[in-house]
Amino acid sequence: MKNRRLLIGSCITIVTLLIICAGYWFIHKKDVPVNIISKNNKITLKDMKEYFRANQFMSGTENPNKYFSDTIANSDTIKYFKFLQMQIAAGNLENHLTEVEKYLHSVMDPKKAEEMFALYKKFCNYEIELANKYRQLPQPTNAAEMLRYLEEIQDYRRDYFGADIADVMWGIEVKGQEYNIRKGAVIGDNNLYGIEKEKRLSELREEMWGSGSDNVEGPPQTDPEKFESYQEKQAIYQKDLQELPENQRMEKMKDFRKEYFSSDQIARLEQVDTELDADKKKEADYYAQEKEIMNNPGIDADKKEDAVRELQNNVFGDEADAFRRRLNIKKNKK
Repeated sequence: MKNRRLLIGSCITIVTLLIICAGYWFIHKKDVPVNIISKNNKITLKDMKEYFRANQFMSGTENPNKYFSDTIANSDTIKYFKFLQMQIAAGNLENHLTEVEKYLHSVMDPKKAEEMFALYKKFCNYEIELANKYRQLPQPTNAAEMLRYLEEIQDYRRDYFGADIADVMWGIEVKGQEYNIRKGAVIGDNNLYGIEKEKRLSELREEMWGSGSDNVEGPPQTDPEKFESYQEKQAIYQKDLQELPENQRMEKMKDFRKEYFSSDQIARLEQVDTELDADKKKEADYYAQEKEIMNNPGIDADKKEDAVRELQNNVFGDEADAFRRRLNIKKNKK
């Protein structure tokens, strides 16, 4: 049971592992790595987008052979292993592996099934050893530390599985995470204006992905992608927006929205803005009145709490209890 818990517990994203495992390597390495996965691997920006976009690798009834027609070690292997971990339950690791071996022989030819099982068993042991070895270490504090971790964990995999297998199985994931870390560092630099950030982001895309149609950042297609791009645009131009007068800042925000949203979507966003502004004004008025109550020498100390509660009921109505819960949460965090 213990090994089974370790196995499933280790079935987490690299971002979570980053928090658990980072400290050891940060102490031992100084240089910030770039292009952890060689450009010779020919991974495209399109590959990365598709890899992280997929919510589920395959269904329980789908034939896995179409993903492994050439080799068992490819960019789908880790997703398949995660699928096996979650789909085939057992009381402990030994029983789990027994069931996985049976399953693989039921869906693959004997030779491929044995090869896949051997790699899967090694993968399970790798995850358990990794979790045991590096648990409870300090988390990274900046992009440079994240990149050092990313390189060292990939080096660990290369030692464990061999460089070729590790890079083909984790290559897209690692390259995509390096890109997102470095991209986030540029976007989050509060000392840069938007035009300089745009320049650096363009240089980063060229450096990591090169040119070609599969390496172009296409326009967002879905509503979540559009909203994410809109938020990213605001973050890129944060310094510019902060230095603009309120009316010019709002006009700039409208221009950003026009890049990503339809007229109906913009109208809904503006309605949300209006509601948020009203809520802010309501809370500002409340705190001003609360201050008057608390500073009023004519109200006895034991009566002030009742007066504040009555004020909350008058200002927030049906939402007064929710407002009080938020206040209690804030107090408990201090």
